[in-house]
Amino acid sequence: MFYLFPFGDVPKSEGVIIYGAGDIGQLFIQQLEVTRFFSTIYVTDKKITSAKQEGAIKFVREDALLRLPAYPIIVASLKFADEIELHLKKLGVNANRVVKLNANHVMEEGQYEPHTFDWNEYYKDAEEHNEVQFQTYLEPLMQKYHFNLSQVMDFACGKGRIADLLSGNCESLICVDTSQEAISHCASRFDEKENVECRISKPEKIPADSGSVSFIYSWDAMVHFDYKSVDYILSEFSRILSIGGYAVLHHSNAREHQDFKADKNWRKNPHCRSEFNAEDMRHICRKSGFIVEEQQIMDWGIKALDCISVIRKC
Repeated sequence: MFYLFPFGDVPKSEGVIIYGAGDIGQLFIQQLEVTRFFSTIYVTDKKITSAKQEGAIKFVREDALLRLPAYPIIVASLKFADEIELHLKKLGVNANRVVKLNANHVMEEGQYEPHTFDWNEYYKDAEEHNEVQFQTYLEPLMQKYHFNLSQVMDFACGKGRIADLLSGNCESLICVDTSQEAISHCASRFDEKENVECRISKPEKIPADSGSVSFIYSWDAMVHFDYKSVDYILSEFSRILSIGGYAVLHHSNAREHQDFKADKNWRKNPHCRSEFNAEDMRHICRKSGFIVEEQQIMDWGIKALDCISVIRKC
């Protein structure tokens, strides 16, 4: 099972308390670390015997719960949620602070591929970090390579948070995504920008003519794509990119990571990263007609978890 943190049900607050440090609690921690939705995160339950801190996560004993700030308390259990809620009330916790899971937050293993997953809550939270990420990673590459921005594609654009920042520099920008909801949102968001076009895509084909695109970028999306998916996508990139055109791709570097063993199921890995890495990207590029100009290994909550590859069509 995969358990999605109940973002939409949690009152806005600077911090949150997770009750339950088991498997569900660990999944919640991973999701919160990547979204950075809260500045302070506490974890507590009966089995925690001493206080400790791991990065931004503070583990505390249950008897310290009432001394913590009055943040929302998320019950990291589905089966025992009612019992835990009753237990918290007996401890003196206000019932209004308790948030429980429901069936909408639970998914069977293999139920979703990345392109069919509901990313709405993540899109909303990620908007808060788009400018920092753009200025830190993408702008320096634009200045270094002087990409041809005449015909640009934002691949797996989501709700257009990066396109919103880049569109002013492009003659033409095409936002593509397999999510009709995301594309509808982008169409509304960029309704007054004549140089932005939004197109629904299919997993097996990108909606663009051969050789029609001068530059492609993909940010915070391909990190969930496995080897087979990236392999096929790069064949499509090779088709639609003009000769000499560049692509900047933000992807996973989790396979053979020194700190954990990546699972083939992307949702089981830290920050939902796929079993893929920089070496895999280089191999695919060699057989797909691309030159790898550079790769930047980057941290994303975990050291060296991600990679940015700058590639050029031969």
